[in-house]
Amino acid sequence: MNSWVLTRYRDCLPLLTDADTFASDWSRAGHEETGSAASLQELDPPEHTPVRRLFTVAMRNQQLDRIGSHIRDLADGIISRRSRSSVSFDFTAEVARPVALLGVCELLGIERPPVHSFAALADAMTRGMDAGLLPEVLAPALAARTELNRQIAGWFDACDTRGLLGEVLAGAQGAGVSQEAVWNSARVLFLAGFSTAVGAAANAALALATHPDALEQVRGSDVLRSGVDEFMRFDGPVQGTTRACVQETRIGDVTIMRGDLVMALLGSANRDPEQFQNPDDIVLTREPNRHLALGWGIHGCSGAILARIMIRALLESLTQTRGRLALAGAPERLPRATLRYPDRLPLSFHPLETRP
Repeated sequence: MNSWVLTRYRDCLPLLTDADTFASDWSRAGHEETGSAASLQELDPPEHTPVRRLFTVAMRNQQLDRIGSHIRDLADGIISRRSRSSVSFDFTAEVARPVALLGVCELLGIERPPVHSFAALADAMTRGMDAGLLPEVLAPALAARTELNRQIAGWFDACDTRGLLGEVLAGAQGAGVSQEAVWNSARVLFLAGFSTAVGAAANAALALATHPDALEQVRGSDVLRSGVDEFMRFDGPVQGTTRACVQETRIGDVTIMRGDLVMALLGSANRDPEQFQNPDDIVLTREPNRHLALGWGIHGCSGAILARIMIRALLESLTQTRGRLALAGAPERLPRATLRYPDRLPLSFHPLETRP
């Protein structure tokens, strides 16, 4: 990887929050320009500030409760049908992907593409984030990005005032944000919103299937708000992120030189016993819960809001079923480093055991 690796929470947090020392835009640390597109995730202040403000205000103006209600309705329908049958089903394909796609498309205000074809594009692009470890994934990722750019062009041409994308396009010029930055950030938000929400939902479902007491606790008490964050801390979809060191600094006893790459392992930080008591347990009432599953600070995951809405809708839907959720086979995972979740998650519902 040719980078320093951080595993402790107290080391990872400054990497995410100190943009003066650790750059998302690696050219600030002396790296060559890669031609990578400027977006919310790849800009640093001051260039990042107007883009973030534009998208943040537009996000707050969306009817998130309505989007959450539509996500819940779709999840309810799928889970209700499956809970009435003992036949196994693939949660990732049949629940997480269609529900996440509905959510991100309603958020942006665009028409939904076919779920199977878009899932293939998203998978190729997210696997492309691991090209430093697996060079063979780069070409498919670039091809997928070209196709997604073609679809985004259609969204821009057809865009009206609906949704986040319409509001951002209408306000970009006045905010001093270029069309390129809007385009690239829209692609990042669409991809991150979909992939992060799919991963968060699949990981939460896997945790519920392997920790039946957690589902019973959700059914029996008001722990939805804290429970959403605990499932993301316990098994978050985003495993790591990398910054470039802008100026010589120290992390613990190690000197980090200008230009060095530093990777934060977010999954490890979220299981750090110095930060979280009983870190390997699901504690649905855990508060405070300052986990790093979706990053932190100005470069926090663009899909964070949708991921939280997704997990809450999933928990609400599952609490309405009376079946016991269980694994119906071994989860299957593609080789992937940056995102971690089961690509195939066979589950089934079984009648609850009656107690005398």
